[in-house]
Amino acid sequence: MQKTHSYKRCLRAAAFTLAMAIPMSGLAESYKMVTGGRLNLRQNPSLDAKVIHQYPTGTWMTVLSEDGEWSKVEVGGSTGYVMSKYLTETGAVSTLYVRTNTGRGLNLRDMPSLEGSIITSFKPGTAVDVLVRGANWHKVSVGGQTGYMDARYLTSSPSSGSVSGSKTGTVKNPGANQVLLLRETASTDARVLGYFGNGTQVTITGEEGDFYKVSVGGKTGFMMKKFIQLNASSSSQLPAVPFTAELINPNGNSIVNFRTAPGLSSPIIKAHKVGTTVKILEVGETWCKAEIDGVTGYVSKYFFKTVK
Repeated sequence: MQKTHSYKRCLRAAAFTLAMAIPMSGLAESYKMVTGGRLNLRQNPSLDAKVIHQYPTGTWMTVLSEDGEWSKVEVGGSTGYVMSKYLTETGAVSTLYVRTNTGRGLNLRDMPSLEGSIITSFKPGTAVDVLVRGANWHKVSVGGQTGYMDARYLTSSPSSGSVSGSKTGTVKNPGANQVLLLRETASTDARVLGYFGNGTQVTITGEEGDFYKVSVGGKTGFMMKKFIQLNASSSSQLPAVPFTAELINPNGNSIVNFRTAPGLSSPIIKAHKVGTTVKILEVGETWCKAEIDGVTGYVSKYFFKTVK
């Protein structure tokens, strides 16, 4: 039977419609976590390819595509290839509880990063099913929704309340009439959440680069360190260095991150178990230079106690 031009056009239209209906899985992004030690990010999918960087267990990576034993990923602004067998998106399910330092809810995000969109928020004390434990972010299921939560605010204890180990400071601007900005993230380009004058008391719960993470006026955000004067009572009386300490985690988690440099954005050398002995070599304002098992790195003052 001879096919007319109209018939052929119908066939082409049907084929196009079918192609549009088939999901193009190669374009879909997913998130997987490094497991089994430090993983090489390579320039090409080959063991002979140049190593761009190494990432420790617990690091989340954006998987752009998978081809056999290799996955093309994006992590920390770099794109390359890693061996697929060292990435996971499953784990032993456990239960943790939301515990923020302000009494406000904890955000569930669509990616393991503060850049992720907020799906919803859950109040302190909410039980969370942890699907995969990462170094800084956990993949969780809660209230019938799956996403990612900041690991610092998930604890093994069902009680809600403030994260212990915080210290206080006072806003101290150069000019009497100046105000200090509270920002959403640790950046001078971040959205401003509030304005605070000299003498305002803030609770410091962490630090990131040139910023303190603070709680003030019922809000949580970031303020520049140089405009906050630490209160004398906030400074822990530590022994003369070097001294021996033991890792603790006031958030209730069983591990503490040991980093290459001071700051939450620094790469993690290893996540050590609570109770691990650490030798403190230098004491900083918030971060201390330390040695664990012969390896030198940094640990926050909030996450160790001296051994008598």
